[in-house]
Amino acid sequence: MSEIKLSERMEYVESLFEKYGAAPLDINEKNRAKHGERAIFKRFDMYYRTGCMAFEDTGEIFLVISCTDEEKYAGVGVMEDVAAFRPDESDEKIEKEVRYALGIEPYPEDYQSG
Repeated sequence: MSEIKLSERMEYVESLFEKYGAAPLDINEKNRAKHGERAIFKRFDMYYRTGCMAFEDTGEIFLVISCTDEEKYAGVGVMEDVAAFRPDESDEKIEKEVRYALGIEPYPEDYQSG
């Protein structure tokens, strides 16, 4: 998948953050410029960010949603990955993953990310 398409999918995830009440913050501007990190979003007392990771052995790329409940950690990009899924998933599947990650909808018992 091209970098442009990947960026578009991450923008889609960020638009879903906003759809469900998260607001973008500028707390990680230095890291965004230095390390190419995405914006941090805050919803209630939680901080979220999307990104991507690739598995070296297979080359498979996944979109990742990370979060923390500490502003100081969010500001320096220290967050826990809470969801991972393929960027070529349908918009409906990605929206469901975002709803799970934001705690809007509980994970089903038989849930498997990715």
